[in-house]
Amino acid sequence: MIGSIGIAAGSLGVGWLGPASVLHSWPLVDTIRNARVAEVLCALAVVLGALLLLAAWISLGLSLLRRRGEPAPEATGATKRVVTAAIAWTVPLIVALPLFSRDMYAYVGQGRLMVAGSNPYLTGVADIPGWYGIGVDPLWADTSTPYGPLFLWFEKMVVTATSAFPTEIAVLLFRLLAVAGLAMMAYYAWRIARLRGYNEAAVLWFIAASPLVLMNFVAAGHNDSLMLGFIIAGVYYAMRHRPILGTVLVAAAIGVKPIALIALPIIGLIWAGQHASWGVVIRRWIAVAAIGVGSVLVLGWVLGVGAGWIIGLATPTAVSNWYAPANIIGLTLGGFAPLVHIDGGITQAVVKLLFMAAGAAFATWLLVKRRNLDPLLLLFGCFAAIVLTSATIHPWYGIWLMTLLVLTGIRRAWAVRTIVYPTVFFMLIGLAEPFNLIMRLENDPLLTVLPRAVAFLGVVGIMIYAELVTRRQYAFDRPTRIPAPARTQYI
Repeated sequence: MIGSIGIAAGSLGVGWLGPASVLHSWPLVDTIRNARVAEVLCALAVVLGALLLLAAWISLGLSLLRRRGEPAPEATGATKRVVTAAIAWTVPLIVALPLFSRDMYAYVGQGRLMVAGSNPYLTGVADIPGWYGIGVDPLWADTSTPYGPLFLWFEKMVVTATSAFPTEIAVLLFRLLAVAGLAMMAYYAWRIARLRGYNEAAVLWFIAASPLVLMNFVAAGHNDSLMLGFIIAGVYYAMRHRPILGTVLVAAAIGVKPIALIALPIIGLIWAGQHASWGVVIRRWIAVAAIGVGSVLVLGWVLGVGAGWIIGLATPTAVSNWYAPANIIGLTLGGFAPLVHIDGGITQAVVKLLFMAAGAAFATWLLVKRRNLDPLLLLFGCFAAIVLTSATIHPWYGIWLMTLLVLTGIRRAWAVRTIVYPTVFFMLIGLAEPFNLIMRLENDPLLTVLPRAVAFLGVVGIMIYAELVTRRQYAFDRPTRIPAPARTQYI
């Protein structure tokens, strides 16, 4: 909790504020943001707070393991401990200024577009007066929204309800929406863990208490938590023989972020049951498509924004991340292409398209050829195929995959490390994001190099210590079969 408080306190100095924010008139904020020493201390408070969260999270995870020669920890007590920690670590971040992303300000801008009667699928936030003063990243100036009509409705409602208040109140409501999504994720993941006979505390340990989750779904307030919450809830109810409700919930996820379309065929397979004939499967797929896609199209028509969310699916691909495999290979081949008289830019574009096609093909193969696999494994596999072959892999996209992987059941040491090490990597990506600094401090090495160096060295030290302790003191249980009734629950 001290780590979360440190992040919240540090955000006063280096968290994102719009140029027109009323907080600039607060003497404390004005003093901190114009003093070099105060800014350095705030930046270090954010980084050290994140490191404390990481250390606490790993410590909590180790407490869930069985020490060599000792019985496993009592299940109910472990679950309560994880939930208590997650709540204690979340609360201070709710009042922090936005960190690691400015997307919540984009939500405000798009909400104002909706209130003004404009269509965010056809125009960027630059069409509203004072958009830059809100704090919106200029990348959104002329970019259409990638969100579904349900979230556009949320944006409109939040902006309408807070129109008489400073922008920060709207930002707070968007953060509370993200926290509600996180709570939904945790609750239905816990229900699935109980249904499947998993270790409930271990599932909640990542989904509710991970520092990466807290950084992106609380401090940054990304709406992906709502999307994941609706998907997990939809899959749970489909597995409990309520496929219509499950489809409606996945439709809500599509209404938040259209990429959730990937989950609809999984609901159809659960509805059809294992070993169903192709005729039954196709009828179920038609039914979930009609309910899921149809309801989102109707909502778009009611809101007056149409079906622009379909085109908006391409918006996230406009940005590339250096660590995405498609981008690494594309840049490499693009660099060599001029040697054989081929345009490097075209080469990169072709490589990205080939990767995307390969991802779509693999996801289709899973749905067609391996449709009798565990539906949770299929859900993870399809999302992984699409995300890992994209040129854009944001840290919160990593949370999608790790969350869905956790829901397939984690029992072996290598699987736990598959969760922990990507968490650490994406945490470092988030901590390397620039802070909100005044112009004269933007290139100050104490504010650009020092925090990142501390983050890197701190993470390396924590992980080395955790590996040494794990190998010496703890044992992982051998994998056990999922009980038959739980495994066939979705039939």
